Amino acid sequence: MTHQSSSSPSLPPHYLEHFARVLEFAGLILTESDAQGNITYINQATHRYFGYAPEECIGKSVLAFTHPDDRETLQQTMIELINRQQRSAEIENRVIHRDGTVYAFLWSIVVHYDDNGNLTGFTSIGQDISALHQLRDKLYEKREILYNVIDNLPLGIFWKDKESRFLGCNRRVLQDAGLNTFAEIIGKTDFDLPWRDKAAAYQAHDQVVLTSGPRLNIEETLVRGDGSSIWLRTGKVPLIRNQQVAGIIGFYEDITEQQQKEQERRTLLLLVENAPDGIALLDPQLTITYVNPACSTMLGKRDLVGQSWVDLVHPDDRSQIATIVQQAMIGSNPHARLRYMHSDGSVITAYISLPVLRNRQGTITGYGLINHDITEELKSAERLRASEQRQRALLQAIPDLILLMTPDGVFLDYHTNEIALAVPPEQFLNQHFAEVLPPELADLTARNLEALKRTGKMQRYEYQLPVGDQIRDYEGRLTLSGNDVLVVIRDITEQRQAERERQTIAMQEQIIAAQQAILHELSTPLLPIAEGVVAMPLIGAIDSSRAQLVMESLLHGVAEYRASIAIIDITGVKVVDTQVAGALLRTAQAAGMLGAQVVITGIRPEIAQTMVYIGVDLGNIVTKATLQEGIAFALNHRRVKQSTRNGNVRIMK
Repeated sequence: MTHQSSSSPSLPPHYLEHFARVLEFAGLILTESDAQGNITYINQATHRYFGYAPEECIGKSVLAFTHPDDRETLQQTMIELINRQQRSAEIENRVIHRDGTVYAFLWSIVVHYDDNGNLTGFTSIGQDISALHQLRDKLYEKREILYNVIDNLPLGIFWKDKESRFLGCNRRVLQDAGLNTFAEIIGKTDFDLPWRDKAAAYQAHDQVVLTSGPRLNIEETLVRGDGSSIWLRTGKVPLIRNQQVAGIIGFYEDITEQQQKEQERRTLLLLVENAPDGIALLDPQLTITYVNPACSTMLGKRDLVGQSWVDLVHPDDRSQIATIVQQAMIGSNPHARLRYMHSDGSVITAYISLPVLRNRQGTITGYGLINHDITEELKSAERLRASEQRQRALLQAIPDLILLMTPDGVFLDYHTNEIALAVPPEQFLNQHFAEVLPPELADLTARNLEALKRTGKMQRYEYQLPVGDQIRDYEGRLTLSGNDVLVVIRDITEQRQAERERQTIAMQEQIIAAQQAILHELSTPLLPIAEGVVAMPLIGAIDSSRAQLVMESLLHGVAEYRASIAIIDITGVKVVDTQVAGALLRTAQAAGMLGAQVVITGIRPEIAQTMVYIGVDLGNIVTKATLQEGIAFALNHRRVKQSTRNGNVRIMK
């Protein structure tokens, strides 16, 4: 009746019949099938669950009675069993009755192989578990409802065993842990999750709950799976099973936003307390309810809370307060300048703002008062105005053209007093210098601008420009002024003209000096006539300075040429007075001291008469009528002297 493998022991037929009847009463289905899954035996339970008699089932595949949605799974499971040579297994699937009724079955399957390991068939015993499935479905439905409620709570909920291993959680905890399925968290501890750095503290709280009972309102941080950190308010209570503590149930609320608001409140308070402006809060009657330290310092008063704001304002400015409050009430957040009385009697000027404070219903609950002390600013502004006036006066006194341009060479502003602009301002302001300056001047400016940016040192250059019918000289200076470049242009035409005039005068003086030197040489010419003989022909008038030159030139020539005779020809001298005669005598005496005989030639009758008249004593000075006679005398004297010298030499021999 049953299909047995070759290795299975044979049983008497009455045992098999007895076993089959037992299965019938137990409501179990017994089947045997060949290697292809075709039924070779099936018991009478088929009537109840398949709606077919056993003989109608013989030869049919077991898949014919399997629910269509489960057939593919059954086939895949059996293939895996055979591939692994597995001999038994338990599976769940559904069978379908002839009338369409569906039953859930749990199958115990035995796989048969021959001695060579070849598949020979299957033996299956199936148990109807439909009631169990229905109960499980109901429980599952209730659990789903519970989980749905838990998952949609705005809290994270979890439960752990006594060793702090997670037994379950809601969707919020799963998301914070960065996990996708609940199975991933079950059995894990806090050390296995993104918040492992706080795991020790979390588990310490767990142990306190296990031993001492609930802990509530624990504020702590949690690192989520995406790396972000949030603030939690956590509560933990014991998990009770069978009146025994089996673990803990925890729940937490995300209070990050509350913490941020609290931090913002603390930060705001810190800013207000340390703000440089005087800040106060006023009630609707303008009585001070709060002041920051800066407000007390500004007014030099400590106990300002409870005082009226109006009483602190300078009496002459109190009339403005009603208008300011009215503007605040209509929501315009007024700004005004008010004066206060300092405790030392001085006046404090502040720029105030008065925002209105309202509750959620829109009712005014008070005002915020912000005082920006501008007392020193006003004083500084006054000093600045005075400084600007001085600077304007200085600028008015400067005759230069001053230009401001960017480092790239774009003109931004200008100032001028005496230098006329070559083009109107609208033609060069906001323009590059290369677009408005002549090419040569633009190239010169570009080179100096590049040198300024490279070295940081002031650059100075000069250039000329035609202005009307005149060429004028200019000096340019480039220097850094903050992030910009300052260009100072000065008209130096008069200075350069004066320099050129001085150069002309100096050149003229040099020419005159050269001419005088030439005249000096011409006025006292010294001519070597022969060896030992020099002649100096004089022309024109002789004054004291020329007489001195005559003496110097003659003596220098006598020494240079080793002259023994020096001829002074005065043929060209028109007048010989006492001064001239004295100069000639002194010159002859000086030459005599150098060993030279002085011969004066060219004395005209009128000069001779004058010299006799004034009593000039020529002494041993030789005179001749003409220069030729004087030269002849000198040459003859030279020959005689030379012959005498030669004769003496022969006698000595």
